[in-house]
Amino acid sequence: MAESCPGDKFKAGPVIPSAGETVKEEVIRDKIVRLLLDEKGYLMEDLELEVPFEFQAGSDVFQVKASILVRLEGRRVLLIKCGAGSILARERAGLSLARLMQEVQIPWTIVTNSEDATLLDTVTGKTLDCGLGAIPAKEKLLFELKEMTFIPLPEKRAKMERQILSAFEALGRHGECH
Repeated sequence: MAESCPGDKFKAGPVIPSAGETVKEEVIRDKIVRLLLDEKGYLMEDLELEVPFEFQAGSDVFQVKASILVRLEGRRVLLIKCGAGSILARERAGLSLARLMQEVQIPWTIVTNSEDATLLDTVTGKTLDCGLGAIPAKEKLLFELKEMTFIPLPEKRAKMERQILSAFEALGRHGECH
């Protein structure tokens, strides 16, 4: 593990934008996309950006977005949720989104503010690594893909995850900056 987990860099304060710039999810996403392309070996065709997800919880309909989805060998294997400030506050919502977005759970989840990151096992919720170094290179992810399992989420659990994600959405703590 790179750094002590989670959110050490946030303790020093939030991400501070350059003069005239506001820290928005899109700025952070763009930094992470550059990292993935320039340093981690991904190609643009491996990435899906700003992927919408609509779900219903009770009588309310919610719309959220995955900042980045990584697709390798035809499968979504990593969901990255970007947002300013504390990544700790986004971990649970990021996990819920990765569990609900498709018929099977996306195996790994990352939450990041572009200064820090936490890599999580989506199925167990356990922290696998911390720091920007926790964002896996394409080569590592291809190797890990051989051992990954793609597990459907039982409907009873899916209902709970929708309630959790809707609570974060209602609180405005789902990772988007307005």
